Amino acid sequence: MGFHINVYNMPRITDYKHAREVFNSKKVVRGENQSVRRLGDRYEKEKWLRQEIQDGIEVYVAGYYNTDLVRYYPTHKEITLGDYPSTSTQYFVEYLAGLGLSPFEHKRYVPAPFTQSPMVKNHQIECFINQMGDKFYMNASDWYKLDYNNQPLNSEQFETPVKYRFDTSQMRELRKPYKNLLKYIDTLLKLNNEGVETDREIDNQVRAYEGGVLEFLAQESNMYQSYYHLVNRTQRTRWSNSNRVYYSNMGMVKRYLDKLIKLSNPQVLVEVKPTNNLTT
Repeated sequence: MGFHINVYNMPRITDYKHAREVFNSKKVVRGENQSVRRLGDRYEKEKWLRQEIQDGIEVYVAGYYNTDLVRYYPTHKEITLGDYPSTSTQYFVEYLAGLGLSPFEHKRYVPAPFTQSPMVKNHQIECFINQMGDKFYMNASDWYKLDYNNQPLNSEQFETPVKYRFDTSQMRELRKPYKNLLKYIDTLLKLNNEGVETDREIDNQVRAYEGGVLEFLAQESNMYQSYYHLVNRTQRTRWSNSNRVYYSNMGMVKRYLDKLIKLSNPQVLVEVKPTNNLTT
């Protein structure tokens, strides 16, 4: 997502009283709703502040394009990413609400290839507020209540990240059917590690196997085709004497095979423990 927003011609709205002052200081643009004021220059209709009545209370709502992002109440404010967690959206909320939002580093909690998989509890987390050493994790759609010192009114409204790891004993068992194949590939790579040319016949043979790729690789009768498949999927290029050559090694092959095993056996991914204050 692109980063296009200019916030430097907008006020930082510190509290409810300030929101009302900003609203009253801005002129209505001819032809627009009387309850809306533009926050930037008069030609920038995408950044706005709206006055509305909620349960008999006058409330000010700041937004970007068609999305409400910050609400100012007499007692507190509320923020959201509005189901659109772009860089521009995040920066708008940061600037206007006067707080810092840091991106959530999924890979530090969940190892590949499940880093942002919907099956893990962290997949909906987008960023966090770092307030006085405490981290409060936000998703893209919920509204979060803060006082005007940026302290959360209720920490339970935030997400709780969970750290995951792979169960090594399960992985050890799942690798066993491929032990002989890996020895075979290791031998061939020691003789020649220059990679393989594309062979569509073998590609189609592997893809069409009824039991799936892993079952194909486990069959000792398919040793060469399995060698081709794994090397073809992992090989990289390098330059040698002005020529581009392909190469692979056992580390690449083992990592790719592990990825296939993990994706086919998601039960190997297990929770370590939930926490709301792990270092990110």
